Amino acid sequence: MVPSSTPSPFGIVVLAIGLFVSLVSLRHVWRSSALLRATAVSRIDGSPDGSLVRLSGTVEAGADTLDAPFSGVDCVALRSTVEERRFGAFLLPTYVTIDDPARSVAFAVRTPHAAIPVAAPLRTVVLDSAVVATVGPTESPPDRIAQYERETDGLPHETVFRSPPAVVAPLARALSLGARRYSEQRASPGDEVTVVGSVVDDGVDPLVVADGTPTRALVRSSKTSLAGLSIGGFALVVGVWLVLVG
Repeated sequence: MVPSSTPSPFGIVVLAIGLFVSLVSLRHVWRSSALLRATAVSRIDGSPDGSLVRLSGTVEAGADTLDAPFSGVDCVALRSTVEERRFGAFLLPTYVTIDDPARSVAFAVRTPHAAIPVAAPLRTVVLDSAVVATVGPTESPPDRIAQYERETDGLPHETVFRSPPAVVAPLARALSLGARRYSEQRASPGDEVTVVGSVVDDGVDPLVVADGTPTRALVRSSKTSLAGLSIGGFALVVGVWLVLVG
């Protein structure tokens, strides 16, 4: 096939999307890889400012704590996730994330040698996930969850999956489309965590907080990014082909 002298506008758009998705995914993979790149320490005395370190120890609360929105549990780092059951890849029903913010407050990590201050906010939270509630599309959520949905910008109360057209409503209900699952990843006082970040004057400026081994946390945090890289790479290939053939 002879390449076209005029690049396809659609191909350029696909190429740009693929490049953007790939760069965002690579950035997240690089950030997560800090779990292995960082130097393991139990104190930061003598560590130069800006050096990347990894601390493992027990969470100690600072002056403030967070109130987990679904469970009400006190914590210092949190990722609250809302998923809705929709059609996913290959038109198979699956839970799709529609809200996934992370928050944190300043706290300390108690190592065998020191209590090391950790600043806020965190960039990435990679902790065990606890499902707090699963609510059907016609059910009323618990009060805390209902309040969260009312107060969260960008989180739609109604979607086509929760209120499908009448002709497909029986199928949607049979597949539980529109059901929502509410889960939390949280680090609470007394929990064992690993924090990776850069040394600053008064402690550590954190990149990642995780539980389990650094390798396990890296695998968990990279799954979504690797999927994004696959999608971005595919879009890049398709975009290049479309640009070349016009």
